[in-house]
Amino acid sequence: MKKLLQSLFIVVFFAFNAIAQDRTITGTVTSQDDKLPVPGVSVKIQGAAGGTSTDSNGKFSIKISSDAKALEFSSIGFASQTKSIGSSSVINVILTADSKALGEVVVTALGVNKATKTLGYSQSTLKSAEVNASAPASLFGGLQGKVAGVNISNTSGAPGGSTKVILRGFSSITGSNQPLYVVDGVPLDNSTAGSDDNYDFGNNANDIDPNNIESISILKGSAATALYGSRGSNGVLIVTTKKGAAGKLKIDLSTSTTLTNVASVYKPQDQFGQGWDGTYIPSENGNWGPRYDGQLRSWGAIVDNSQLLKPFSFIKNNVRDALTTGVELNNNIALSGGNENSTAYFSYGNIYSNGYLPSDNDSYKRNNFTLKGSTKYGKFSADASLNYVGKTTKFINQGGGASGIGSSFYEEILQIPGDIPIKDLQDYKNKFFNVDNYFTPYAENPYYALYENGSRYKSDRIYGNVNLNYKATDWLSFQFQQGADVDNAISKIWHNKNAPSPGSYNDGGNVEGSKRAADVGNVIDGSVKTFEYDTKLNALFNKELNSHFDIDGLIGVNYNDRGTRVLTTGIENLAIPGFYQINNSANKPTSTSAESHRRLFGAYASATIGYNKYLYLTLTGRNDWSSTLPQNNDNYFYPASSLAFIASQALDLSKTPISFLKFRASYGETGSDTDPYRVFNSATRTSVPLGFGTLTFPIFGVPGYSISNQLNSNNFKPERVKEVELGAEIRFLKDRIGIDATYYNKLRKDQIIPLPIDPATGYSSYIVNFGSVRNKGIELAVNIKPIKTTDIDWNLNYTFTKENSKVTELPIGLDKVVLNSAYDAQFVARVGQPLGIIEAPTRTYSPSGQVIVDANGYPVYSSENVSFGSTIPDFVMGLSNQFRYKDFSLSFTLDWHKGGVFYSGTADLLNFVGADKKTIYNDRRPFIVPNSVQKLADGTYVENTTPITEANTDDFYYTTSNKADAYANRILDRSFLKLREATLSYSLPKSIVAKVGAQRASVSVFGRNLLTWLAKTNKTIDPEVSNFGNDLGSEFGEFRTAPPVRFFGASLKVSF
Repeated sequence: MKKLLQSLFIVVFFAFNAIAQDRTITGTVTSQDDKLPVPGVSVKIQGAAGGTSTDSNGKFSIKISSDAKALEFSSIGFASQTKSIGSSSVINVILTADSKALGEVVVTALGVNKATKTLGYSQSTLKSAEVNASAPASLFGGLQGKVAGVNISNTSGAPGGSTKVILRGFSSITGSNQPLYVVDGVPLDNSTAGSDDNYDFGNNANDIDPNNIESISILKGSAATALYGSRGSNGVLIVTTKKGAAGKLKIDLSTSTTLTNVASVYKPQDQFGQGWDGTYIPSENGNWGPRYDGQLRSWGAIVDNSQLLKPFSFIKNNVRDALTTGVELNNNIALSGGNENSTAYFSYGNIYSNGYLPSDNDSYKRNNFTLKGSTKYGKFSADASLNYVGKTTKFINQGGGASGIGSSFYEEILQIPGDIPIKDLQDYKNKFFNVDNYFTPYAENPYYALYENGSRYKSDRIYGNVNLNYKATDWLSFQFQQGADVDNAISKIWHNKNAPSPGSYNDGGNVEGSKRAADVGNVIDGSVKTFEYDTKLNALFNKELNSHFDIDGLIGVNYNDRGTRVLTTGIENLAIPGFYQINNSANKPTSTSAESHRRLFGAYASATIGYNKYLYLTLTGRNDWSSTLPQNNDNYFYPASSLAFIASQALDLSKTPISFLKFRASYGETGSDTDPYRVFNSATRTSVPLGFGTLTFPIFGVPGYSISNQLNSNNFKPERVKEVELGAEIRFLKDRIGIDATYYNKLRKDQIIPLPIDPATGYSSYIVNFGSVRNKGIELAVNIKPIKTTDIDWNLNYTFTKENSKVTELPIGLDKVVLNSAYDAQFVARVGQPLGIIEAPTRTYSPSGQVIVDANGYPVYSSENVSFGSTIPDFVMGLSNQFRYKDFSLSFTLDWHKGGVFYSGTADLLNFVGADKKTIYNDRRPFIVPNSVQKLADGTYVENTTPITEANTDDFYYTTSNKADAYANRILDRSFLKLREATLSYSLPKSIVAKVGAQRASVSVFGRNLLTWLAKTNKTIDPEVSNFGNDLGSEFGEFRTAPPVRFFGASLKVSF
C-alpha cells in the first residue's frame, strides 16, 4: 500500500504541473445528416495521450502544446476525422455517419478496450448519465430495470442497506451467486456486513461513488468472463471511473436533496377492533374483538387509579402516520485538467441519509475521496488512483429477530390493534406505555425497540491501483497493474435490558394474567478487516497481418491475495440498563475470532483474429491455481471461444432497410473454487449445552477445542460452469430501430455441497462434488428512436428476459437441499424442479375434489409438503424512456416482474392478529368450509356440516389450528410493476450560466421507486424486500420486514 501511495503522488505531481500550459483550441462538431451538434465526440491530440469531448451543444475546448500538429475526432456511429491545427484557434468539424464502421469501443474482461463489432458474446454498457439520472446514493439505484438478464433488488428499506444483484439467474445451490465487481481493472470486495438479529450494514459495492462513474460494463456469459477464471462464474460488473482530460482546469459541482418516505404499507381490515374471540380485551394485541362502534372504551393498564380512554374506531393511515419523512443529501465536487502528456482528477463526495423511522437511529453517512493521475514520457506511461471511503451506519432491526420481543420496530407495529393510535405510544417511558404497563404483554412498545435497541457500524476503506505501461512497438505493449483494497470496520449491536417489575401489569397483573417474556439485554462488539491485493502483468498486441487479416489479444498472469479477520466479543444480562459496555455484566464475556486467507494464481491468453473487418474469431484460455482446493486438484483450465459475423459488412444490404446486421456465437467455461479450510478438518472452541446453561471453554484456565461437525475432504474439485450463447444484432432505418437478441444455455456442475450424513459418524455433513443446475434463457433488448430533430430527441429502450432453471442432479440419497425455511415452509432445491421452490403443508382433497375437514371443521393438511411453485418470475420486462425537447428532458424506467411466489412473515403475523382483510370472511360469522367433506372410518366421505364457530374464527387463521390454510395465506404472488425512476431536467441557457462564469448548468427533479403495483393476491408487502441476506436464500421471502423506501428529490449540476 505504501508503494502504491508513493507511485500515485509521483503521477499526480507531474499531472498538476502540466495543467496550465500552451494555447487553447475551440470549436463545434455537427452531423452531416441533420446538421445537429454531436455531443460526446472524443477530441484527441494526434500522437499524444489525453483529450476531451464535446458538450451537449457539440462544443469543445482543448489545450495544446506548440508542437501539436493535428486533432483527431471520433464518435460512435461516425467516421473518424483528423484535422490539421495550423495557426487556427477555432476548428469546426462535420462528421459523416458510418454505421458500418462501428467504432464504439467498450471495456471487456481485464479492462481491455475492444470494438463492439469484434465481440462474439453479449455485453451491456451503461454510461454515467444513465446511472446518475436520479442521483442515487449507490450505483445500483441507477441500474434497476435497464439491462436484460440483470436482476437488482434492494432487500432492505434502511439507508445504506444491501442490494442483491444476480446475472442470468441463480445457479449455485449452496455457494455465492453474486457477480464479481471490478473497478478500473481491480477486483473489489463486495461482502455483506451484518450480524444476527437481521442487522444489515450493506454490501461493500455501495462504497463506489456513482458521481465518479464513467461507465459500467456488464459481462454475463462464460465466454465474456473466462479471463477472470474461477472468479467470473457469476458474471462481472466492470466499473470504469472518470479521469482527467487535457485542457484547462475543469470543475464539476453537483448537489441534490431527496426526501424519503415509506413506499407502501399494508392496508388492514377496518371492521373489527382490539380483543380476542369476538370479545373486547384491553390487554390483547389482536384485532379479534367486536365490530367498531365508535364508543369510548378504556384500554391498557390501570395506573395510579387511572386508565386511558379512546374511541373504539378504526384509525386510517395509522401505520403510515407513525413513520416520518427522511432526507438524503448528496454533494460532489470534481476537478480535472492536464495537457497532452499528463492529466489529473480529484473528487470529493458526501452522502447523508436518514430513513423514515421516527429517530436518527437509521442513518447512513459516507465520504468519498478520489485522486487520480496519468502521465506519459516517450514510450512509457503511468496512471494511478487512490480512493478513500469513510462511512458510518446506524441500523434498526428490519424484521423478526433472534431475540424475539423488542427486536423490531416494524414487527411491533404490526401487533397494535387498528383502534390504538401508534403515535401516542411515542413517549415509551410514560407510566402507561413503559415496560411495566404497555397495553399488552404479548408485544413490546415499538418506540422502546426503536430507541433502546440498535447498532452502529463504522468503516474506513482504501482502494486503488497503479498502472505502468510500455509501448514497445506500434503493435506490442506491456502493462503492469498493482491493485489494493483494504477495509477496517468496527461494529456494536445492543439490546437494552427489558423486563416488567414483579407484580406489574405485564408481569401477570392484567385481566388475562399473562406475563411478558423478559429480555436480559446484550452487547456485541465486533471488528472486521478485509484485504485484497491483486497483481497483473500483461503483454498486449494488435497488428494488421495483411490486407485481409488482423489480430489482437493479450498474454498475462494474475496473482490475487485476499482474506478476512473477524473478532467479536459479547455479553448478556446487563447489570446496568442502557450502559452498553462489555464489562457491564456479571457474566463472562464470550469472544470469537476467525481468520480467512486465500491465494489465487492465474495464467491466461486471448486472441481475436479478424478477417476483412466482418468476421472475428476469439480464443481464450485461463489456468488457475487455488489455495482453497486439495493439492491434487488445485489447478484447472478454463477455455472459451466466440465468433462474430457482421453480415452487413460482408453483404451488400444497401437496398434493404437494414443498416447493421451481426450474428454471434460463443462457448465458455468458468467455475469456482470454494471457501478456505475445507480440505482439512478444523477445530473450534468447545461449548457444551447443559441443563442449566452452556459450558464454554476455557474452564479454570484450561482451553478446550473440538473438531468441526463438518467432515472436510481432500478429494473434491472445483465447480464447473459450461455455457453456450447465441445472439444477433440488427438495426433498421439508419439505426432508428435496433434489436439485440440472446439465447443462453448454462450448466453448473460438480457443485461443492455439504452432504448430510449419519450423526453416528461423529459428523453432521461431508464435503462432496455433487449437484448440477441448468439455466436457459432469452434476453431481448430493443432500441427505438422515433424522433430525432434539432429540437426533439426521443429514445426508447425495451428489455425482456425469460429464464428457466432446473436442478438436474443432487447427491445420491438426497432428494432435496433445504435452502431456507420458516416453520413448516421450506425453500428447497429438488431434482427436476427449478432452483428454489417453496413447499409447505396444504389442504387435502377427496377423490372427487372436495376439501377434507376434521371433526372440528378445519381442513386436514397434507402429511408431506406440497410445492407452491418457483420463486423465479415467468418473465421480466423493462422500459426506459428518454425524451428531450430543446433544453428540457424527461426520462423514466418501468420494471415488470410477472410470476413466481414468495413467503411472507408479515402476512403470517397479520393473519394471526386479525388485521388481514382475509380474516373478515363471512363477516366473522359461523361458516362451513365450502365444498368440504368428512372422511369416515370406513374410508367413505360424507358432506361436512360442522361450522367454524364465531369464537373459533380466529383459530381458523392459526398455524396450529389450521395448518392446511396457514401457508396458502402467507405464500404470495411475487409479481409487481414498478416505476423505478423518473427525472425531469432543464439545461439553463448559456446566457444565464455565463454570468456566474460557468460553462453549463442543469436542474432536475426526480424520483425513485415512485409507484408499485402488486398482484391482486398480494396486498401485504413488496416482494423484493427480505431479511434473509442477499443471495439465493433471500429469494424465499421475508420475515416481518420493514417496507421499502420512496425517493423524491431535486438536483443542481454546474460545470466551470
